[in-house]
Amino acid sequence: MKKIIPYGYLRVSSLEQVRSGGGLEAQDEEVRRYITQKSDVFDIDKMVMMSDEGLSAYSGRNIKEGELGRFLANVDAGLIPAGSALVCYSVDRLSRQNPWVGTQLISTLIGAGIEIHSVAENQILRSDDPVGAIMSTIYLMRANNESVIKSERAKHGYTKRLNESIANNKVLTRQMPRWLYDNDGKYAIDPNMQKVIDFTFDSYIAGQSTGYIAKKLNDMGLKYGDTSWRGSYVAKLIRDERLIGKHIRYSKQIKGVKREIIETIPDFYPVTIDTDKFHIANNMLTSVAKNIRGRTRMTYGDISILRNLFNGVIKCGVCSGETSVVQNTRRKITNGVVTYVPYKTFLRCRNRYELKTCTQGDIRYEVIERAILNHLMGLDITTLLAAPVDNKIERYRTELELCKAEEEELQAIIKERENEGKRPRPQTLKSYEDVADRIDELTQLIESHVEDNFIPHFNVDLDSITDVSNVSERSLIKKGIATIADSICYKRISDFILVEIKYRNLNDKHVLVIDNKNSEMVVNFSIEYNEENKVYICNSFVMEYDNLSCEFTVSKTTMEDYAHMMNFVDYVSDDESYNAKEFLVKNFTHVKFIDKSNE
Repeated sequence: MKKIIPYGYLRVSSLEQVRSGGGLEAQDEEVRRYITQKSDVFDIDKMVMMSDEGLSAYSGRNIKEGELGRFLANVDAGLIPAGSALVCYSVDRLSRQNPWVGTQLISTLIGAGIEIHSVAENQILRSDDPVGAIMSTIYLMRANNESVIKSERAKHGYTKRLNESIANNKVLTRQMPRWLYDNDGKYAIDPNMQKVIDFTFDSYIAGQSTGYIAKKLNDMGLKYGDTSWRGSYVAKLIRDERLIGKHIRYSKQIKGVKREIIETIPDFYPVTIDTDKFHIANNMLTSVAKNIRGRTRMTYGDISILRNLFNGVIKCGVCSGETSVVQNTRRKITNGVVTYVPYKTFLRCRNRYELKTCTQGDIRYEVIERAILNHLMGLDITTLLAAPVDNKIERYRTELELCKAEEEELQAIIKERENEGKRPRPQTLKSYEDVADRIDELTQLIESHVEDNFIPHFNVDLDSITDVSNVSERSLIKKGIATIADSICYKRISDFILVEIKYRNLNDKHVLVIDNKNSEMVVNFSIEYNEENKVYICNSFVMEYDNLSCEFTVSKTTMEDYAHMMNFVDYVSDDESYNAKEFLVKNFTHVKFIDKSNE
């Protein structure tokens, strides 16, 4: 007689049982003993053991996420041969859900030719055993009833403990924020973690990056539990509302589904950081988060602001690194209470502060913003929008339609299988997941693509638009900048700031030289990049560089315009900028300057 392939199945519901090992080890021992004692029935050499650790059969997670679910899918796909056996310690290891659900599970397996061996009940469930079907239903009803009672008791017990904790400031559970500990039944703040929290918020508000703060904490030996700090851990700490006393209850964890907030309880934990300081740091953290180009994010706190109009576009002109907008604060004492209020805003090279690989210092953000907006107000936007045909968005939309049609077909196949009482085939589910992922990806690409019919305009009231709380208008300006500008870079030159703007649809670069103190434009010039030459233009000044002969020629110009180009051209990020400066210096005595009145 051909021997049966045994598939042993173990399950425990709680992670505590997993850590202790008792529940799994006992089941494993009994199931293996059962199989080996029936070596005349089972093919022991082909024995397969499966386990679901910490997955509840009451919620059905062992079927949705666990090994049992994968076993069922393999049975449905024909990968598990008919005549095999599923051996479990007890039927309740398979399901503790509503008996109708559990019965359907068992019926599906038996209908596919799989025997179910229950060790504890010494019961074998087969298609030719109607008594076994009745007994299995009784076992499932008992298991479900036990789980319902346990669940209700747990909910009632938790609610009671929560109310007692709120009323008496008692510790709710052993799971608590890492900066707190149980001090005779009360929450207390760990002094070392208080140092970490104070240092983190003070440093971040002062303008330091999360990466820098993480490095300093590690250098000081103030670890993140048993591991080293990372920038993401610092950001997570700054975001944690439990620091200001809130206890947040979330919905049950379901794989692949974002947990929802059920309840927020204020004044639950000891307040570890000043509330104003907490919101200031969170506003700053949000403003440096990387956004999709042109999209507006809401900040944490009581108001909505849009601080950076150039996010995703502006780079450091020294190292080409990413930048952040940071806001310093100043100390304010009101009625003896110390608070930190927003002060100056700076544009910061992240490579300088996080990697120490750049020499560029902080630059006042407001200075650059006002100067660039002034410049954009004088541009011919229609010229900048004279773009080549871009049919990428149409390709995305066409593919999206095809994917949606395929998704509908797969949904119909899955529904048809379910109506027949069959599980969808794994390959069908995989195809469905793949096409759903592609739909999400295409939708994101379409949403983030700049609309073809969007016409930016920069004729704005500067005083109104520079108000960071004017989100609606600033977001339109931000989108407009992203529409026309391919990149913006900046660098500090003594008392000046040099800004270079490259455009998406033109082979031109505009260079602005700004007074760092008052945002006034000292001079601006452009560089046209053609196949044969480069042309440098600054008011009356016109200089051509021949790409073939590698020679410069200058037309008539005023001394002022010539001097401006001679002073600043070598700071431009251009292959010929230093050669241009050298030529202008050598040629200075040979140029016939014209009067400014004769331009």
